[in-house]
Amino acid sequence: MTNRRLAGLALAVLLLLCFPSVAHAHDETKAAAGFLDGLLHPVLGLDHFLAMLSVGIVSAQLGGRKIYTIPALFVSAMIVGAIAGIYGRPWPFTEWGIALSVVVLGAAIATVRENSRGWMVMAVVALFGSLHGHAHGLELPRSADPIYYAAGFVASTSAIHLLGVGIGHLFTTRESFGPLLRHMGSVMAGMGLMILISLITPR
Repeated sequence: MTNRRLAGLALAVLLLLCFPSVAHAHDETKAAAGFLDGLLHPVLGLDHFLAMLSVGIVSAQLGGRKIYTIPALFVSAMIVGAIAGIYGRPWPFTEWGIALSVVVLGAAIATVRENSRGWMVMAVVALFGSLHGHAHGLELPRSADPIYYAAGFVASTSAIHLLGVGIGHLFTTRESFGPLLRHMGSVMAGMGLMILISLITPR
């Protein structure tokens, strides 16, 4: 991916982040608050942030069309899960699944190779994307507009994916950075394991 294309993607995400709040900030406080809540949620939650960052990095490692299709698959699955969460549909082990997603995606960064088929990564991304979306939907503030809340977390997720793609692209185009990227994946997997243990350990 060229620097020009990366810059274009960054600009598109920034425009997506700005548009809803500018269009409704003056006459729809509820909508603006909903967008802001959704925008901040993936950033403030460490497990959400690491998983979404990992999706972008892995997609860049795999290369080709997967740079676009894997993040798009995550976002699509997340929207489906969010709809179920907004309507209060219970899903088992959501929090455990989110923590496990950090472990698995971190391990993927440490082990995946360029031009791999990536079908297993795509299946994992779809599953974990739905779990992340379900958690977002369940945590929808009562004062927020669900449509704008969803727009906020989709925009935020896309931005985090883009950051991950940028990191993955930077590290994969420089052979000397390869081992460092693998170590990064191992650290992410370790952090996910710590989050998972904290859920299992009685408080």
